[in-house]
Amino acid sequence: MRMKSILMASLMSLFFIKLQAQQEAFYALYRYNMQVINPAYAGAEAANQLSVLSRRQWSQFKEAPNTLAFAFSSARENNVGLGLSVVSDQVFVEQQTFAYVDFSYRLTLGDEKQLYLGLKGGGNFYKADPTPLSTYDPVGDPLQLQRNRFIPNVGAGAYMSTPNYWFSFSIPRLFGVNRGQEDINTAKDRSHVYAAGGAYFSLGSEFILKPTIMMRKVSGIPLTTEITGMVSWQNTFDIGVSARSNSSFSLLSFINIGGLQLGYAYETPSSDQLAGLGLKTHELILRFQFGESAAAASEGDTPPVEE
Repeated sequence: MRMKSILMASLMSLFFIKLQAQQEAFYALYRYNMQVINPAYAGAEAANQLSVLSRRQWSQFKEAPNTLAFAFSSARENNVGLGLSVVSDQVFVEQQTFAYVDFSYRLTLGDEKQLYLGLKGGGNFYKADPTPLSTYDPVGDPLQLQRNRFIPNVGAGAYMSTPNYWFSFSIPRLFGVNRGQEDINTAKDRSHVYAAGGAYFSLGSEFILKPTIMMRKVSGIPLTTEITGMVSWQNTFDIGVSARSNSSFSLLSFINIGGLQLGYAYETPSSDQLAGLGLKTHELILRFQFGESAAAASEGDTPPVEE
């Protein structure tokens, strides 16, 4: 109950004070959900790809953050990739739905090197309803009002893939915007900059080591770095761990059976202050791939194991 009270009080402050920044949801399984933050992934991994991700943060609390992400992409003719990405993020009395159309264009830099450039276009359907909250004033707070607003935005990204390594850079929302319209009651979305990369190292005839790193920077907030190490057996079963700077540890697993892929991550805080509170996060992703893009046939996310 103590933690729930602290959480509720912190989230209520979104509606009564001016915030300097508001962060987007983290994903422990970001490598398998990259289109959400980088439009350049549209059509880069398969001819058609559909993914659904569910993330329940601090799952033992009813009103804790809950994120649902959907992405679909298709490789089209003339090196073009098209996609749709939707993220629903709910925290306490606040709900956001980010809906974007994704576009990518593939450039061949060599026989085994591909560069994808991407654009996002869409916006945020923002809704907040603090009216059910109890106040100490029997008259009520005049600022305790429902808010519904559509906030348009655009994003951009780049992704380079080779058989041995990959790089990603993106800004999924280029413009920082205010969610509310009142000067004294404003939560502001800041632009998030993502930079990531990974490599593939053969560990014999059946195993591949896949280290990755993801860095995220938001104005006014320290740089966040996440380091992940995955070991893959015959490109069918991956298992690994990740550590996010000053935040959390995660255990990850991913199964690839033909065109059906399933991933799960279990996350727990790493800081001493939160570790004792028993806060657990569960993340699940289901992905379908239909066909294989021309570039993914030779590079892709799962390079062939050396015999």
